[in-house]
Amino acid sequence: MDKVRETFYMHWSKEKSDKFYETLESSVLSYKIECLEKFIEDIFEENPQVKRDEILRYAKNMDAFTDAEEFLVDFFKSTRTPEGDAVAARLEDNPDEVERLLNGLLASTKIRVKENENEFIVWYV
Repeated sequence: MDKVRETFYMHWSKEKSDKFYETLESSVLSYKIECLEKFIEDIFEENPQVKRDEILRYAKNMDAFTDAEEFLVDFFKSTRTPEGDAVAARLEDNPDEVERLLNGLLASTKIRVKENENEFIVWYV
């Protein structure tokens, strides 16, 4: 979470940064701030004038999973429809289908991801 603060300090005054970080901590779950840490530099790189409410919204639209399969199964099960459940079932233990669907979501720019070993962070754009 230090990376988030440090990035704020690079773009805003210390007072503004500290005040907003307190708002962030009280507004979103701590693991979502950890997710934001993965994307914070990209956010400022794309828009150096990004507003605080946008960062807050971005943080709320981030989530963490262990891998792409877990993310996609959760994504389709969350629809709570027979079709979504069928897609989720088709994805389990099917790495080719996982890769195909993930690439489709990435190409459509509906999500962005950062992936490390046992960590798959998703930003629902």
